[in-house]
Amino acid sequence: MLKVELRTLEYEDLILEEKGWAKALGIELEPQLNPEPLEIYCELSKSGDLIAAKGWVKGKMLLSCDRCLKEFENPYKSFFEIHYRSQCVEEEQEKDEVFPEGEFEIVYFEGDLLDVADQVRQTVLLSVPMRALCKEDCRGLCGGCGCDLNLSTCGCSGPPPDSRWEALRKLKF
Repeated sequence: MLKVELRTLEYEDLILEEKGWAKALGIELEPQLNPEPLEIYCELSKSGDLIAAKGWVKGKMLLSCDRCLKEFENPYKSFFEIHYRSQCVEEEQEKDEVFPEGEFEIVYFEGDLLDVADQVRQTVLLSVPMRALCKEDCRGLCGGCGCDLNLSTCGCSGPPPDSRWEALRKLKF
């Protein structure tokens, strides 16, 4: 599991190394984002009232190509770094305490257990590419006949005309 008791961080740093299915590790993910077990590495250290967590998540996700619609596996290894602070510490501190902007993110938590699973989940979700391509030079599907242009060439002269633009074609300048 990805839960750590705070008292274990009082005297020494801790390293979490986990390999397993997301559900078993307490991470809620869509099935296509983890068709294989995830590998997780996380170093936790405490400095004052801040707990630093940095590490990586490695796995594969099953995606559908945006051009040819074929499913493909996309391996990834994504890194994260975050700082945690207890909610009760925040209330005790002065309200005007300022951290340098953009230096690091602080997540507040309650209780004696620190759960890193949500950060791992966010890291996996941020690893999903904005544009999923099975290969960089994927040619996609023909707009006219739907033929996969990666496998063969089609006899179409191009995509069929769109009747919504017909009025503009009739304009004379």
